[in-house]
Amino acid sequence: MPISYIPRVTQLDAGQLDDQLEELLKQQLFNATKYFEPGILQPVLPELELLLRTWIFKYSVYDKKLTFGQQMLSLKYNMENFSKSKLYWYYGYTVGLKYLKDRALYSLTSNTRVQSFVHQLETFQLFGDILNFLRFIQSGKYPVLIDFILGLELTADKLTREDLTDFSWTRELLWHNFIELIGTLISLMNIFGLQRLLSNVLKYVWWRQHIKPAGKMDVPTMTHATVCAICSQGPVLPHTMGCSHIFCYYCISANKAMDYEFACPKCYYSGKEIIKFVMV
Repeated sequence: MPISYIPRVTQLDAGQLDDQLEELLKQQLFNATKYFEPGILQPVLPELELLLRTWIFKYSVYDKKLTFGQQMLSLKYNMENFSKSKLYWYYGYTVGLKYLKDRALYSLTSNTRVQSFVHQLETFQLFGDILNFLRFIQSGKYPVLIDFILGLELTADKLTREDLTDFSWTRELLWHNFIELIGTLISLMNIFGLQRLLSNVLKYVWWRQHIKPAGKMDVPTMTHATVCAICSQGPVLPHTMGCSHIFCYYCISANKAMDYEFACPKCYYSGKEIIKFVMV
């Protein structure tokens, strides 16, 4: 009788084994061609990776309805709901979509519309993977987004690791994936914008003297004691943004580039234009 419950750690291991196998085969390919003249394979690298992934797909999912990683751990997809059309959708998502993104990055680097579309596509896919991983942790089914979309359930006649009782190791693997999830979320955050929001909140706490942004700003003046309002050092290429404080050009331009609503840390004034300071 097929086993309906598959441990989460076993399903995650199967996915990691698939990724490691692909990297191993790519490394073997690069080692076999390392003595070729530089630049020969670079233009067709997306096509080589497409052929490699297609070969893996052909002799795993297409022929046996399971990946190599799943085969190593005695897992398989439920054959009853793995139709021919689902097989093609599975190939398009796992192989075809990667090739289109790689080819767009190689051939259409200067096309801003294509690059923007690819970036948005990767963002949506990343959010989908994050939401699916959270659902997988809760339910224990469909570890990969495409499995959830197509309804491909994993089953097994036996588990090669059914005696797994090392709960500390299991927790370590789950925490490792959770930490990767947190790192991915942090990379999507606007750290400068978050810093501005926290600064706006903390300025009201009792141990800090709250300074309201003035309605009318004084004319900025610079003396030998003047320091940058951001780095607290002598201003390098002094600039202003409408308030009475002076900034280093690189300090204010970098912060404005990352957060358009960046406010002066001294008076909380958010100017829209950076102006070069000229001493009269």
